[in-house]
Amino acid sequence: MSKLKDKVVLITGAGRGSGRILAEAFARRGAIVAANDISPVNVEEVVAQIIKANGRAKAYVDDIARKLAAQHVVKQVEDDFGRIDILIHHAAVEPHVPLLDMDEWDWHRVLDVNLTGAFLMTQSV
Repeated sequence: MSKLKDKVVLITGAGRGSGRILAEAFARRGAIVAANDISPVNVEEVVAQIIKANGRAKAYVDDIARKLAAQHVVKQVEDDFGRIDILIHHAAVEPHVPLLDMDEWDWHRVLDVNLTGAFLMTQSV
């Protein structure tokens, strides 16, 4: 039996890329996946695939770079599953331009998601 069986795993940035791969891998090992992403289309597709494969998952759409949103996701997961056993902060923003060409909004978004989001999620969980 897997050590992950019935563990509640909250994964931010689970809508695509490595976050999606992690969500699917945890589900295959019996974990309950609380999949967060800012994009409902991506994260709902991941959850649908997990459920189709007889896994357990639920989507949580919110911007975890904001304190109230991060706390809201954590509360929803706890309300739905009673606890959070594992947090994987995988949400990340990668700049698409070199540093010297980046505008201030892009700079702040990278910091907000990559650093502040990790801080807020860790603190909230």
